[in-house]
Amino acid sequence: MPESPLQLQELIRRTARRDQAAFADLYAKTSPKLFGVALRIIGRREIAEEILQECFVAVWQRAADFDPQRGSVMAWLISIVRHGAIDQRRRQASRPEGSAAPEELLYNLAGADSADRGAELRSVQRCLAELDETSRQAVLLAYLYGFTRDELAVRFAAPLGTVKSWIRRGLERLQQCLDA
Repeated sequence: MPESPLQLQELIRRTARRDQAAFADLYAKTSPKLFGVALRIIGRREIAEEILQECFVAVWQRAADFDPQRGSVMAWLISIVRHGAIDQRRRQASRPEGSAAPEELLYNLAGADSADRGAELRSVQRCLAELDETSRQAVLLAYLYGFTRDELAVRFAAPLGTVKSWIRRGLERLQQCLDA
């Protein structure tokens, strides 16, 4: 049975007070619908999962900002997911035609002869140095050493969604640096 707007408001209020049980309950009650919203906009399940995870990080951080006078909890949550998904589509669309995605470049460098990689390798090294340590390690372990996201979650003792976000954000920053 769907939750009433008042029940969801109470969960948001409790989440704003850092009640982890309320936050988990809010996630359980709303994530299927929110995932559907992200998936319809993005069209890729793994990216929709990351957007959903990022949405709930934002909800945890900004639950106190929710104002029931401005709309329902579901409308607020949907707007967070919708904006995150649209931002992701814009980032994907802004990559110049013909430019390699950083993950492709990393895969290519991992298998290339040392004579083939000169300038590309220096560019990637320079850009990798600009990433925070955790993102850099996650990206390198995933793309150069073949670790799965699940293996990285265990290695970093972090939730799978967090590891996926580290990698995705690291790749985005790497792309921005390589395009500059």
